[in-house]
Amino acid sequence: MEAAVVTAVTRISAPVEDVWRVLVAFDEYGQWHPVLSFEAKPEQAVVGAELPAHVTRGDTAGQDVALRIVEARAPRRLVWEGGSLDTLLGRHSFVLTPQPDGGTELTDSEEFLGPAAAELVPTLDLLKEEYARNGAALRARVTGLSG
Repeated sequence: MEAAVVTAVTRISAPVEDVWRVLVAFDEYGQWHPVLSFEAKPEQAVVGAELPAHVTRGDTAGQDVALRIVEARAPRRLVWEGGSLDTLLGRHSFVLTPQPDGGTELTDSEEFLGPAAAELVPTLDLLKEEYARNGAALRARVTGLSG
């Protein structure tokens, strides 16, 4: 079976700490993220923290999702999950890699697991484009705050 994984890499001209601060400011996503906003902000970005969120794509009314942080290693790696292995589970990861020029390489990936994951395979190219837009929006937010 073909893996349902989407990955986009974005270069950001800011240190990993600056990118991390924006990435974990969940209550501010609605100000910059093209499709994702959070309903509540956890006290800290720690394993087990619940992230009630809303996803809006195009003409649809949107969808409420319950996400949970499953890995947090500041300021390098954040992973959250949403859904269920019974149908479809998304495991979304952000990896921040410092670059020699002082900037950051952001690797934004999501792995889809469960019986419905195979249905997503035909849409992976579109999802990759969406994730690239999300990375560009994060870059604009980070550089706007630090510049």
